[in-house]
Amino acid sequence: MVSFTKLFTLGLIAALTEASGKRGAAYNEASLVKTLTSGKSGAVSWSYNWAQEADGDMPSGVKFVPMLWGTGSVSTWTSAVEKALSGGSTHILGFNEPDMTSQADMSASSAATLYKKYITPYGDRATLISPAVTSSENSGQGLSWFKSFMAECTSCNVSALAVHWYGGSFAQLESFMTEAISTAGKYDIDEVWLTEFALDADTSGISDQSTAKTFLEKSIAWLDSHPKVGGYAYFYTANGYLLTSGSVNSVGDVYVAASSSSSSSTSSSKSTKTTTKTKTSTQTKTAASTTTTKAKTTKAAESTKTAKTTKVVTSTKKVTKTVTAHQAAKTA
Repeated sequence: MVSFTKLFTLGLIAALTEASGKRGAAYNEASLVKTLTSGKSGAVSWSYNWAQEADGDMPSGVKFVPMLWGTGSVSTWTSAVEKALSGGSTHILGFNEPDMTSQADMSASSAATLYKKYITPYGDRATLISPAVTSSENSGQGLSWFKSFMAECTSCNVSALAVHWYGGSFAQLESFMTEAISTAGKYDIDEVWLTEFALDADTSGISDQSTAKTFLEKSIAWLDSHPKVGGYAYFYTANGYLLTSGSVNSVGDVYVAASSSSSSSTSSSKSTKTTTKTKTSTQTKTAASTTTTKAKTTKAAESTKTAKTTKVVTSTKKVTKTVTAHQAAKTA
């Protein structure tokens, strides 16, 4: 007969494994996260909606990650992030594609100033993730923008790099992520979060489910197995993408087919100011040698609600802008 102690231990190990998944749900409608994860406990461990508040209840085991979208969201940020942290959030996301004029559109210098003021103070309560940059290879965009940001943000306590990717194949995704991981390492950043990704052909909705499924199977296997990948979210939890007519489709089935079991996840957060200060010191030394790029002018502020609504209405336009920049760099 199996002892109660052994059963308890096995149950605890299973619970810890389930809670340590990397896979996230990017969404606009909170109810669809419940639909996606129904009967698939542990397949998704975190969620975000490009906004400060969840706008609905998350399923059990799914932690909401608040985002400070851009300059127009700062007025309501403090109360919103305090609410999120009190509700169990362990991570905070920086600005949404500040390297793109169609999105947050911020200079590295301006972004660093706002990051220090509104996000860095929470470094002893949550894991702080950088602004999410695109995969564009143009100067002043993508990882180039991130390097300029880190040169300006030497005391920001950034613990993870957030990136977005849209392209033509898994091989291209792997190549970009490898470069992003290498770039993050130069600033003593141990994790890269891929908070948007999909094939170019699927930015307006899944064009071919068979192709998308094959791409996701390869991507998930690689992302789950890589120790430097902290989290990822496919674009996105919505009808036409991971769902069809309110039900999980074959692509969604692949996405939630099995629990991600990496030890790097939203279940852990930085616990002490000492750790934060040590990381800051290392980042300062590394970033000091990085050349800054010329700052761009930030655009007028949008409200928090407007930022989210813009994502809903112009997500395809945003993705098109990202892909265009990426393709332009490839063909230049």
